[in-house]
Amino acid sequence: MLERAGPPAEALRWVERTAGRGATTVGWRRLRGGIASVVHRVRLAYIDGSHGSVVLRRFLRDDWGDPSVFIAEEVQVLRALENADIGVAVPHLLGASITGEGAGGRPALLMEHVPGRVHLRPRDGAHWLGQMAHTGARIHQVSIDAKPFESWLEIEKLRVPSNATRPDLWRVAHGALREQSPSYTPRLVHRDYQHFNLLWVRDRLAAVLDWGSACLGPADVDVGHCRLNLAVLFSPEWAEEFLRMYEAEAGAMVDPWWDLAELCVYGDDWPRFIPMQVAGRTSVDTAGMTARVEAVIEATLDRLSN
Repeated sequence: MLERAGPPAEALRWVERTAGRGATTVGWRRLRGGIASVVHRVRLAYIDGSHGSVVLRRFLRDDWGDPSVFIAEEVQVLRALENADIGVAVPHLLGASITGEGAGGRPALLMEHVPGRVHLRPRDGAHWLGQMAHTGARIHQVSIDAKPFESWLEIEKLRVPSNATRPDLWRVAHGALREQSPSYTPRLVHRDYQHFNLLWVRDRLAAVLDWGSACLGPADVDVGHCRLNLAVLFSPEWAEEFLRMYEAEAGAMVDPWWDLAELCVYGDDWPRFIPMQVAGRTSVDTAGMTARVEAVIEATLDRLSN
């Protein structure tokens, strides 16, 4: 269970030291969503009389891997992206405590506050998807140093969801993934590119967050991961439209094998944690979630067989 209270006093003192300029905390607010970390917007007053906000991200869970490794990798990527241009903002890193020493005992990142909000109720779905596709393609053209791609796909752990409406479809998909993965040209991959990690100002995509899993690998895994999240929360039609838009932006076809590999990450835990990420910002149809993913898997298998 992630902490519900505010940041501990030691963490806030670390924020003040790291922000510099004689900063003093005058308030904080827990930001919604998040599973492996807790994020607070901290309001600071500076010695010159000015005010500003920073974002404190603390990693409180160890069951998803070593958070100190994760945070060190995010630091590397954020620093590398300081001189890159993806057309939208990337958080500016102010400091990090890799081990949590001096920052409340847990690994922590401190970043400048980026204006915007997670936008889950678009009035114009095509415009919303188009900006996501455009920015995704821009990311994949950026040249920086990052860790090499390692597949998270564990064939032996793939399971048919307990509420599958088409269990045979899942078995066919799992069988297809047992084939050799295709070759690829290494690109910068965000690795968690989807609507929960995007900030919008009105209807304009303004920033991309959460770079801790970024690597150099097959760009198509970002497309598949985004499509899975679109199907989970919205519709298979939006997932398919995003694919068409991304391919038009990138000028290349998405390999259906990598697409399928990301779609098959879906499992019984998704209907439980997606509402946590949504955090009341839109309605969630958990009952129809698996069937929507199945529709996208079927379309992807059709592409794979052609």
